[in-house]
Amino acid sequence: MAVEQDVTHPPPSPPLVSHRSTTPPRLKRTYHRKKSIKQKDIDTVLVVNPNSSSGLTGKGWNDLYPEIKEALGTSVKVALTTKPGDGTTLARQFLKQGFKKVVAIGGDGTLNEVANGFFEEPVGIHSNKINGGPPPKFPPLRPINPDAIMGVVPAGTRNVLAKSLGLPEGIANCCKTFQLGKPKKMDVIYATVTSPEDHSSTMSRIFLNAAEMGVAAEIIERSKKVREVVNSRIVSTITSIAATLPTYQSNECEISIDNNKKKFAIKMTMAVVANGQFLGGGFKVAPHASMSDGLLDLVVLKDSGSLKMIDELINMKDGDYKEEDNITYRQTTKVSLISKERDVTVTVDGEPIGILPATFEVIPHALTVRM
Repeated sequence: MAVEQDVTHPPPSPPLVSHRSTTPPRLKRTYHRKKSIKQKDIDTVLVVNPNSSSGLTGKGWNDLYPEIKEALGTSVKVALTTKPGDGTTLARQFLKQGFKKVVAIGGDGTLNEVANGFFEEPVGIHSNKINGGPPPKFPPLRPINPDAIMGVVPAGTRNVLAKSLGLPEGIANCCKTFQLGKPKKMDVIYATVTSPEDHSSTMSRIFLNAAEMGVAAEIIERSKKVREVVNSRIVSTITSIAATLPTYQSNECEISIDNNKKKFAIKMTMAVVANGQFLGGGFKVAPHASMSDGLLDLVVLKDSGSLKMIDELINMKDGDYKEEDNITYRQTTKVSLISKERDVTVTVDGEPIGILPATFEVIPHALTVRM
């Protein structure tokens, strides 16, 4: 269960609740009235993943919190996540309690969870099929508070979203950027993917930076499984790349753009649906992407074996590539992908969430961030 903590032991939180009073009952009642008024003045909550950056966020919280407090220059509440999904639960809970600013501190997965918490809970698991019949209709995104503002404070090992947003390095610097910045509307992409356990069901969530499919998603999925045994991103990444690239086979896929206005078959090695420009490792895979243009960017690497794939990925590193025979680049508002041969993993903001078939639709200016 998600927990809200105001603690003094590591990882500590700000002392928002005072010590017990030893005053007479009459003074004690007066004290509680003042405390209630003070709490109403607090409109900012920090949702912190203490396990981010391989646990360094939690271990260093004693030193981090004074820097954050100084940067924000205001009283804040702190809530800690303990398991996957807590970021969404906590953000939704505090917004419904009246908090107007939610600052996410953690890796890309935590930032994604908190962003999802800005909206009313979707239906979640649906019985409609993407494969066959009309495309699924997206439920409207209903913000809990249209005036609420999200703060993005990267504290992970990759921090890809921060790079796409152009945020500075360092937790304290990002807190200063939030405090001194201006609200900006950004697009989100609404993803509906197929459940790997039940191919007749789909699951939905938004993402901020990018969805990956094919070889990149498989590397991410394997890497996470390795990290459950060895808590090292370097080891897990190298191991996953070595296990995936030499044997990965491209997969026949059908891609539909803008509700079947354009449809084509392709031998897909990797596909990216991007809102931001960057992927992990600093790959500028979508150089024309903007997070507020009302468009998503589709990048597909086609029919590449292991050696050719490495060469193409190197060419894509800096985003300085022209559309060649093996790379397709499109900007659109909605895209659907169907695998014709086998299950293909889908990840969003670095987290595996399902498999193809999947549909992605940009929702313009759906989220307000301050930066």
